[in-house]
Amino acid sequence: MENKPVGCVLGTHPSTSLEFDVLVDPENYLEMDDIVYVESSIKNYPDADKVTFYGTVTDIQRYNEGQAFDGDSRLVKNGKLPVDYTFTAKVLITKIDPEIFISPRPTDNVYRATGERLAKALSFNQMKQKLPAGIMRSKEPFYLNFDYINGQKGAHISISGVSGVATKTSYATFLLYSIFNSKTIDFNETNNAKAIIFNVKGEDLLFLDKPNTKIPKDQIEVYAKLGLPCGPFKSVAFYSSPRLGMLGAPPTPSTDQRKEGVTPYCWTMKRFAKERLFPYLFAEGDQETTTLYGCISGITDKLEYLASDNNPENQGEAFLVYNATPISTLKDIITLMEKDIHGEEDEDEEEEEALDFSEKAEKATKKAKKKKKKSLWFSRFELLGTKQALLRRLRTAADALETIIRSDISDPKKYCIDTDQEAITVIDINRLKQIGQKFIVASVLKNLMLQKEKTGQMPYKFIVLDELNKYAPREGSGPIKDIMLDIAERGRSLGIILIGAQQSASQVEKRIISNSSIKVNGRLDFAEAQSPEYNYLFGSFKIRSGIIKPGTMIINQPDIPAPTSITFPFPAWATRKGEAGEEAATTKKNLATFDNKF
Repeated sequence: MENKPVGCVLGTHPSTSLEFDVLVDPENYLEMDDIVYVESSIKNYPDADKVTFYGTVTDIQRYNEGQAFDGDSRLVKNGKLPVDYTFTAKVLITKIDPEIFISPRPTDNVYRATGERLAKALSFNQMKQKLPAGIMRSKEPFYLNFDYINGQKGAHISISGVSGVATKTSYATFLLYSIFNSKTIDFNETNNAKAIIFNVKGEDLLFLDKPNTKIPKDQIEVYAKLGLPCGPFKSVAFYSSPRLGMLGAPPTPSTDQRKEGVTPYCWTMKRFAKERLFPYLFAEGDQETTTLYGCISGITDKLEYLASDNNPENQGEAFLVYNATPISTLKDIITLMEKDIHGEEDEDEEEEEALDFSEKAEKATKKAKKKKKKSLWFSRFELLGTKQALLRRLRTAADALETIIRSDISDPKKYCIDTDQEAITVIDINRLKQIGQKFIVASVLKNLMLQKEKTGQMPYKFIVLDELNKYAPREGSGPIKDIMLDIAERGRSLGIILIGAQQSASQVEKRIISNSSIKVNGRLDFAEAQSPEYNYLFGSFKIRSGIIKPGTMIINQPDIPAPTSITFPFPAWATRKGEAGEEAATTKKNLATFDNKF
């Protein structure tokens, strides 16, 4: 079928090698995000006789040509003033083939790009591995260049948007589903890939392995158009924090909607000490104080010694021992630290009263020397205020992680998070306080970095983490933020890919955002959209980003110099118990029981 022009290059506005305007034919139309092309002849050029300009429509205008005054609109409406109705579109040039930087010629025909022309306009024809990322407004599939995700040319994806409206987590999950199910991605790479998803809100991600029974039929066709199967994730392991108030009994998951197939996770005190996780119990700002940081670092070293084979008191798989005293929880450490600070209990008051002043002074000196010699937790150079500040913070962490760092479990390996067991590992942290969430994220990612340094790039490990601003804030420093920076800057070479989401990219460490090759945003707050992190949104895109509906995303990738608006399909996997069909099955069973009774 012959591709008919939709209009021509407008002659009343100058066209450049960067943009041009289109006069749209009366019987045709263009809308924002449409991809168009123009072929312009060129004379006396040595290697080419024509140049093709590809571009995306960034703005639309309609006006009455021949109308001079605002009030004339009433006359035009009543048929008393003859005018010509004009429809124009502004086009941003995204590609020139061959690269001869001239401008389109006025009156040249403008065509809507489809098929091979569309693939060339968006560089799809040059992508070795095309990752389906959604549907454009033209109803054609949109692809990401997987080489800018897997570390070949770049890595990492940053997704921003207003909470609850921008569907950040939903889109991150869809991208993950596309990576693991697309036939356009090299099978060997997909087969050698794992993913870790941190579930930070509700229990939406605890049903990824269940088909969505409420998916609309038209959405099944969208999956087919993208070349994806319509179904749940096939290989998923679920981990959850243990339920509170269950010390002394086997840990049980804290989830409400899903119980089966969920493993509670724990760290024994010995594993906690060996892996040097003590610094992750403190907020980022706490470690900016030099004295407090030194105190935390010293205690980390001492805990590691207690867990090492060099410690003659080392015994058991779960707990530590110091001076014949078992250390099973963080509260045990606090008790020992308090003794270090306050010293041994004073001797009997009557015996103290019997001593004269010189004898009391001599005894106090000996006691102080004995205390300094025996102190394990603190250095004698550390101030009392520093010690008390650390204890206050440690008490908060001990309460938040009471059921997670413990030594009352008979089989510690059973409750370890194994990210290699299945293709997808979902780690639920939504029930934990903020310090608990940070501890889990930092501990898992630290061990992952150490593991990848030994094993190399394969298999790829994709990390999906929402609320990134909590773990790598723009201001401050600390070990948790250091891990996130290490992944952003060095993860590419180790095969660790971060798919990070946040409400405001302006509140996340700059180096993490700048190291993300693919930038995506849903609906943005208008003030947030003015931040430099969104400079890829030019022209009308910044305004549009404040009004787009859920399910619509704006994507910027290196192969295309202009952002692209896309939609992605409804999840084919359940996002809650009702979508998995379990509520309906339970109701049906209850009704059957009711009928039998009466």
